This record gives sequence, structure tokens and C-alpha cells, in this order.
Amino acid sequence: MSQRQLSNVLEPNENNFRIAAECIVQGGVVIAPSDTNLALTLNPWKDDAIDRAFAIKNRPATSALTLFFLETDEWKDYADAPDLGLVQAFAEAFWPGPLNIILPRKASISDRLVCGGATVSLGCLSNPVWRGMMRYTGMPVAMTSANLSGQADGVLVDMDLALRQVGDKVDYVLRGEAQGTTKSSTIIDLSGGEPCITRYGDVTVEQLNAIAPIFKERVS
Repeated sequence: MSQRQLSNVLEPNENNFRIAAECIVQGGVVIAPSDTNLALTLNPWKDDAIDRAFAIKNRPATSALTLFFLETDEWKDYADAPDLGLVQAFAEAFWPGPLNIILPRKASISDRLVCGGATVSLGCLSNPVWRGMMRYTGMPVAMTSANLSGQADGVLVDMDLALRQVGDKVDYVLRGEAQGTTKSSTIIDLSGGEPCITRYGDVTVEQLNAIAPIFKERVS
């Protein structure tokens, strides 16, 4: 399915940033670019929007979504940190960018967003189209890759794949691409206990350990 065949594709401009943002705030689901995958983007406090995103993906709504915000320091509004200085060091080094950090959630986080869990995954993106849209939301968004479950393993979801698999199931598609990354975001867990990397992406172990030497090298 090409972009020309869908009437809900928005070109990246200020008016359309506002349209996409308003749709998200009101509970709609929009495909938007991130630093890695094109992603279903929605209001993290609207349970119906979360359920709809998983229905679009044809996946049971049992996996926590990641919360993304516009400004680096916003993580403090939604999570606690066993070591605040450590989290701040990684945030300042890699945000905005393709790194997600798992931390203990605050009460402001919706139970539905994290499927009742005690932690939340947080991120701050550099994608200029996404940031343009986010200037109009006035709030963070939840995101999950814009593909059918199990049908994009090992590849990044680009515009063509997102349109073919789920483009006709969302309210809008905000046209844009990833930021030259080759993998999904690196995810680190700093929620307590031994720090660990739960997913390996373009941000490497070496780069992380240059900030704080706390991660073990991956054994292949």
C-alpha cells in the first residue's frame, strides 16, 4: 500500500504537527517517526487508546509501552531513581536519542501503560518530525512499533512497512523516517539491583560504560 493510496498521510509541517498532536491527546492513534522504528503513537493516559494500539498490532495487550517526552529532564516527573546521578548522567549523554531507560514508576504513570508493573521504560527522541509534533501535545506519548505482531522481527519498521501493515487502521500517518539508526533502541534497566542491558541497539556497551562502567560485556 503506497502513501498515495491512503488519505490519512500527513506531510510534516506545522499545521499537520498540530493535527496529529490533537488527535493523540483526544485518544486517537497516529503513526509517527521515532529515532528507530515508525511507531503507533498515543495518549498514555487513555486506556482505550492503549487497547486499540495492541488490537492494531494484533497482539495481546500484555506488554508495557514506553513513555516518550520532549525534554530530557521530564523523566523525573514519571519515575524514581535508586541513583539519581547515574540516571541523569545517561540521560544527558544519550538523550535525545535511541536509548530507553527502565526505572521505578511514579504514581503518575497509568497502570494500563505498564500492565500493572512496578517499572516504566522512558525515552526522549531526537527525530525532528516527532519533536515538531510533540511541541503541540503538551504531554508525553506512549509508542510501540507500527507493525503486525511477529511480522517485523529483526528489521526496523520504515514508512513502507508501516503503511502496508497498519496504515489503514490508524487515524493519521505523520510522514517521516528514522534517524539513520540500524537497530531498535538500546534499553538499559536502572530500576534497582544490578544494572543491565535488556536490548542491544546502536548505543553500544562501550559507549554506555564510557559514562559509567557498570555494564557487563555481552557474551556471544
